[in-house]
Amino acid sequence: MVSSSPYPNDAYTVGWICALPVELAAAKGMLDEEHGSPNTPPQKEDNNTYLLGQLWEHKVVVACLPKAEIGSISAAMVAGQMLFTFPNIRVGLLVGIGAGIPHYGCDDEQDIRLGDVVISSDKKSGGVVMYDFGKRLGDGSFEVAYSLNQPPRPLRTALSRLEAEHETRESRISEYLMKMLEKYPVMKKRGYTYPGQSKDSLFHADYPHKGGKSCKQCDRDKVVERDPECRPDTDPVIHYGIIATGSTVIKHAPTREETKFRHKAICLEMEAAGLMNTFPCLVIRGISDYADSHKNGQWHQYAAATAAACAKELLEYVQPRDVDATRTVKEVIQQG
Repeated sequence: MVSSSPYPNDAYTVGWICALPVELAAAKGMLDEEHGSPNTPPQKEDNNTYLLGQLWEHKVVVACLPKAEIGSISAAMVAGQMLFTFPNIRVGLLVGIGAGIPHYGCDDEQDIRLGDVVISSDKKSGGVVMYDFGKRLGDGSFEVAYSLNQPPRPLRTALSRLEAEHETRESRISEYLMKMLEKYPVMKKRGYTYPGQSKDSLFHADYPHKGGKSCKQCDRDKVVERDPECRPDTDPVIHYGIIATGSTVIKHAPTREETKFRHKAICLEMEAAGLMNTFPCLVIRGISDYADSHKNGQWHQYAAATAAACAKELLEYVQPRDVDATRTVKEVIQQG
């Protein structure tokens, strides 16, 4: 039987939402301490189960969407129910896997690879846009792209510090992954290690998948040759930019490219739209595929782990006093 947390529910100020069991496992792997079950049982309105723990000086609540449920509606329900049981949540994180929108050259544009991490960040949109909401145009696209509110100020302040730190040193993602695997060796067997550069195949946008779970039947001549000088090592890179969120899984390279063109997005996902008005948060996505027909699950575990490690590194720069001075999420929702 899981013991109860030694801390009251209102001691927890950071809410961490994930969509998949592999993302929940990665979150567990990053905790400095685990606290057990909620000190006060979840309210009757709350059907979530929780992973409680400590990261740096922050007490964190992690909740995962129910099995086989993905998307914005389920994410909104999980986040909303969390606030019934943990009313003092002040900052939110949505952490997990997403699809990268790659760049085919080696220039100033962001060279996104599998296993990299994208953090939602944009002055105008808050870092997240809804690409399939609004008036549908004749070409099948949407006229209006609604955007999420800006994440809480303590997270944006920490984001600036994190980005500045990485101008003078490498990120600590690889270090945290190694520590996670030392703590939970079985995760190596489960696929949370780097799958290998040979498994990161970016095909030309006009070349469809030829069948099967893997790309063994696909023509290797259709793989984009990327200059090794663009990426001298295989360590995950953190990218900052717009994440496009929608209600459907995109497995179509032309649609991916259209989303990039219209919204300047560098990543695609499905849950953030549900948190638009209910759970102001920062979105952190480990890249597990390229949103094309070659999409498969080979990178899910590793991408979930890189996203969780990035969230851990970010929280190191979130000052507890700034969090305490921030309105609770419930207050933000009620007061607008």
